Amino acid sequence: MVSPPPPGESAAGALTPGPLVPAPAQEPLVEGPSDALEESPPAAAAPMELDTVSVEDHEAFAARHLSNMGLEEEDFTVFTWKLSDYRNAQRKTLSPEFSCGGHKWNVLLFPMGNSNGQANDMVSVYLNYGEQKAVEGWHVCAQFALAISNPRDPTVYIQSQAHHRFTNEEQDWGFTRFVELRKLFSVSEGRPKPIIEEDETVITAFVRVLKDPTGVLWHNFHNYDSKKATGHVGLKNQGATCYMNSLLQSLFLTNNFRKAVYQIPTEEDTTDTVALALQRVFYNLQTSDQSVGTTELTKSFGWKGFDSFLQHDVQEFNRVLMDKLEAKMKGTESDGEIRRLFAGTYKSYVKCIDIDFESARSEPFYDIQLNVKGFKGVEESFKNYIEIETLEGENKYNAEGFGLQDAKKGVIFESFPPVLHLQLKRFEYDFQRDQNIKINDRYEYPLEIDLEPYLDEKADRSEPYNYKLHGVLVHSGDVHGGHYFVHIKPSVDGRWLRFDDDRVVPITDQEVLEDNFGGESLLPNGTNGQLHPPPTKPAMKPGALKRFTNAYMLVYIRESKAAAVLEPISTEQVPEHLRTRLERERKDAEMKRRERDEQHLYLTTKVITNETFTSHQGFDLATFDDRAASQPDLPSYRVLKSQTFLDFRAEIAEKYKYAPQDVRLWVLVNRQNKTVRPDAPVTDQDPTLTMEAVRDKMASRQHDLKLYLEYIDPAVKAEWTAAHGTEPPIMVFVKNFDVAHQTLAGIGHFYVHRHMRVSDLAKMINERMRYPESTALKIYEEIKPNMIELMKMKATFLQSEIQDGDIVCFQVDMAEKEMQDLDKQSMFTTPIQFYDFFLNRVMVTFKPKYEDPDPSHEFELMLSKKNTYDQMSQKVGEHLKHDQYKLRFTQPNGQNGAPKSIVRRSNNLTVAELIQPSYMATTMNLLYYELLDVSIIELETKKSLKIVWVGATNKEDGTHSFLLPKNTSMSEVAESHLRKVVKLSPDGSGQIRIFEVANGRLQKPFSGQELVREVNDSTELYAEEIAVDEVEADEDKVRIVPVYHFSKEPTRAHGVPFRFVLKPEEKFAETKKRLQARTGTNDKDFAKMKFALIQTSLYSKPAPVQDDDVLFDHKWIEEDFIGLDHMDKRVRQAEKAVFIR
Repeated sequence: MVSPPPPGESAAGALTPGPLVPAPAQEPLVEGPSDALEESPPAAAAPMELDTVSVEDHEAFAARHLSNMGLEEEDFTVFTWKLSDYRNAQRKTLSPEFSCGGHKWNVLLFPMGNSNGQANDMVSVYLNYGEQKAVEGWHVCAQFALAISNPRDPTVYIQSQAHHRFTNEEQDWGFTRFVELRKLFSVSEGRPKPIIEEDETVITAFVRVLKDPTGVLWHNFHNYDSKKATGHVGLKNQGATCYMNSLLQSLFLTNNFRKAVYQIPTEEDTTDTVALALQRVFYNLQTSDQSVGTTELTKSFGWKGFDSFLQHDVQEFNRVLMDKLEAKMKGTESDGEIRRLFAGTYKSYVKCIDIDFESARSEPFYDIQLNVKGFKGVEESFKNYIEIETLEGENKYNAEGFGLQDAKKGVIFESFPPVLHLQLKRFEYDFQRDQNIKINDRYEYPLEIDLEPYLDEKADRSEPYNYKLHGVLVHSGDVHGGHYFVHIKPSVDGRWLRFDDDRVVPITDQEVLEDNFGGESLLPNGTNGQLHPPPTKPAMKPGALKRFTNAYMLVYIRESKAAAVLEPISTEQVPEHLRTRLERERKDAEMKRRERDEQHLYLTTKVITNETFTSHQGFDLATFDDRAASQPDLPSYRVLKSQTFLDFRAEIAEKYKYAPQDVRLWVLVNRQNKTVRPDAPVTDQDPTLTMEAVRDKMASRQHDLKLYLEYIDPAVKAEWTAAHGTEPPIMVFVKNFDVAHQTLAGIGHFYVHRHMRVSDLAKMINERMRYPESTALKIYEEIKPNMIELMKMKATFLQSEIQDGDIVCFQVDMAEKEMQDLDKQSMFTTPIQFYDFFLNRVMVTFKPKYEDPDPSHEFELMLSKKNTYDQMSQKVGEHLKHDQYKLRFTQPNGQNGAPKSIVRRSNNLTVAELIQPSYMATTMNLLYYELLDVSIIELETKKSLKIVWVGATNKEDGTHSFLLPKNTSMSEVAESHLRKVVKLSPDGSGQIRIFEVANGRLQKPFSGQELVREVNDSTELYAEEIAVDEVEADEDKVRIVPVYHFSKEPTRAHGVPFRFVLKPEEKFAETKKRLQARTGTNDKDFAKMKFALIQTSLYSKPAPVQDDDVLFDHKWIEEDFIGLDHMDKRVRQAEKAVFIR
């Protein structure tokens, strides 16, 4: 049995929270190691024992104070230590050694205390492991009691007991605040004598060494290594995926299944398919030393982050996963393997008793659901499963060609699979409580079971149907949530292991069976949950605690097939392509981990080159932090901070095949105007200058270092020196706005003199672009994102305030008419317009409004915040290849992102207003879309109505949708549209009433004059055929009253309310018959129905209606109702279904 260590102080010396072991006298007491430091006030101990048990009567003392822990005893020893001259004893005193269980022990005593309270305050006493062991990993589990007694009267004592796992880290355990020192010397609390008399006392240690069948008894699991202890590793929990982890471990350790999964061909899978992701999980479980993650697997399912926090039904998850894998296995080496392993067959039959006639149908099964409620265990449930029902009397079977016959009806198994999954029905819907419940009743299952008695007489019995328990999936908690783990016996002759997420521990048969049967747990010694009850109290009656931890799925393996099913799989048996791929992934992950660990030693350096600049579209020389645009693939280097700049420059020069003296590296800095520009070249005069120093001195506010690589052509340098001497040039970057192609691309940098004119730069541009010399250009300065200014061609660069690293943009001058033509085509005609697009561009995500398993139907588009509704819908239509006017968009809810408000088409509406309403800032630019069959223009002149038809008997019978002009009257809806699609009663009134429901209780009929446009979008509409007696009613002679359905409480309304005619002098016994006919309720259900008069305005309880009551005579007011009290049998929406794409 595995249980946590006793509460008290940790091995490191700090107190851990938890109840403290009670002491026999009213003394504060703290359990823990001798080096513990007291950090919180101790709990008060139990009252002093006033019994006549003697410390010297070892058997009686142990029976009273050392409770039976249900563990096998290895050895039991009592050691007595007589102390004299107590007041003069050393501060720390060790007793002589004694032996127990082949180990040496002694008692460690602090006569004047070992706490950090007042001096001479408390006595501290511990059991100490007396051997010094060099080997690591040793442990001894011991239960012990320590008693200090009067030297002459052994019935006068104070004792306390504990149990502990003694290890190299915790070699002593005991009680820091055993008893107040002053009480040892006094006669108090009913003791006839002091504990210490004439400065003498006796300390007795009762030590019971217990066998540890699993090796982890009372383990604290600090630094626990699952792989080392068990040979297996666990799975990490993503939030609420423990149910999935349990099933995956069970499937993994069904070795034949693992082998089949490995055989699925995934060589061509480039993305994470379900099969490849499952192969990865299995391979890592087989080869890893650490717990394995499942994130890639759940991503392959198509699950988003929130899905990992939803607990699903294991049976449903298993079936969906198996379906996906079977589909992937078709036509491969593994085809049919899942069916061979897990599928059996059963036969449903009806067999006539008096004639030779049988109707039967055989079907496969992958698991068997067994009833738990009302059954003792698996065998009783199997008997119930194949129980025969006799069809006789009014329930005779209509045999084809033979008429009504007495018959036997049942189910019988034709075969059982090698691996049998039994689903225990612990979760059920309780109609009485109107809620799901968990059945925690005791339900037993054996280690071995013979299933032959449940087989059809014609079944193949060439091999015995003996099955051995292989796995137990366990749920701990209630219907609202809890924790899942699994017990598995990985090999035929192996031991049982518990797989609890990332921890794997050995366990005993008791933990596999008794601990998970459920029901009530009888505790030892009638302690009712207390490990050490106060002996002075009368013995309690055996107590019982309801157990909420129990098995909900069992895995049995056929004994004759077990060796084959569980045949070990070596790493070499994993297909080579898979092994190579997964090992490469593992090495890459290890390298990334190592890089993360060493990241503080490195500096990320991004280098902008002439090539990256010419391919850049946007502001500055490159895009660094524009969320709306994809980040550029800039050359990036992981550089040691201690590397010298000259070494780094030499590496860069070599990469680009330049001589180091011909390149300069400029540091890019963030200017005050929110631009990122080259500021100054790094000096090459200091050979000791490190890359970290470059970053700290020249770009101190940046985490990464951004550099521009400048190549200086020696010929250009010589030409400049000849013309300008030593005066340095200004380095200006130039971009070309190509109107025809609607692009803005860099063409490189130019060297200009401060006294040169802008027109001189135009000549240089024409020469580089190979334009005719006379080509007229317009040149703009890119000052900052929202400031692009046309430059004066005659101005000098000094007058234009141009400096190193500035950017200018040019376009070929165009005729006015040419610009107007382009403008009509919605094309940008100037760089100013194009830069404005960059400033306002935004990446918008478009998702299908309704659940769509195809991830390709979700996409992103780059739009301008200034785009109108029609411009946006045009781009979306082009992407979807769908008419833009047959698209409808919906805005998301700002809190959870779910679809909320349908967008009305308006050309004044911009993308900025659609993605970020002024009242709510969203973290994601998201819109939902629908593909319509009709034009949005037509749709906005019409309105969609959904009407639930309940007919003449108040039963929901389908929903009908209509798209109608907004000026259609509700009477036209009923007569011209609804009448054509519903079925009216042959003997009914033929009249239709459309209504809405108020508060679930009251019909609010439409008069017929209302227009469709006046109906609120959120209104639920119903329609019925008006009852004949209501149509014919004379309101002066009868009453028409409201009736509604509820369950137990009047506030729990359900169903659709209706109107009902009350007749004068009619007793309720007769009224009930008409109510039954009005609601179309069968006799069985109507007999369970209760009736009440509900007066909501009086806030009174429902008044039951008796058969002799005449409801017509009641003084009816507006808020009075007839209530029909019965269960709501409508199908409820279940928990979110398991989805694997």
